[in-house]
Amino acid sequence: MGMNGNEASIDKAEWRRRMTELRDLLPSEERERRSEKLCLNVGQDIIQPLRERLGRPILLCAYAPFRSEASPLPLVVSCWEAGDRVFAPRMRPGEEGMELRKVEAMKDWTPGKWGVPEPDPSTTSLIEESENLDVILVPGLAYDAAGGRLGYGGGFYDRLYAEMKNYGSHRALWIGFAYDAQLVAESLPMEPHDLRLDGLATEEGIIRIGEGGS
Repeated sequence: MGMNGNEASIDKAEWRRRMTELRDLLPSEERERRSEKLCLNVGQDIIQPLRERLGRPILLCAYAPFRSEASPLPLVVSCWEAGDRVFAPRMRPGEEGMELRKVEAMKDWTPGKWGVPEPDPSTTSLIEESENLDVILVPGLAYDAAGGRLGYGGGFYDRLYAEMKNYGSHRALWIGFAYDAQLVAESLPMEPHDLRLDGLATEEGIIRIGEGGS
């Protein structure tokens, strides 16, 4: 998708305004239809081949959708049914950053700060150091073909990315999870510390970016 006008001069705040409006315009039933197709694409083209190559269950990090976000929950259910382990991010109370907790049922999510669904600490356990994630689904507002992402301004996934780079040699795939309309032709404004995705999943298919997405 392209946008007319002086895209190079658009700052992050304006991008966020435009892309939030675009995503919010999708009717709920259309978001649900596209999310289901999106989940099928990730399951068939990323999760299943990785499961076969590694010869073991996959460790997936997924979020529960908030407002008009694309929903990975159909994929989460299929991963549970296949014996994979699923983790979800939770904002650390009183400090910056996120922690990851194992979720085993939909009831494990509860509204957190700002109403964003997150794992209930009373029913979920923290990820262990030995549990190296294979795939991390990353929400956002806009994505470009070079692996750039526009988040919500909190930098939570950028900090998680920086933390996880210190987890040894294991390399997770960071996959943007979004509607095709959120892919923009222009290069998004990026800072050096912003995470760069290995791929982007939409209802139209999987875009692999760089060596991490092969």
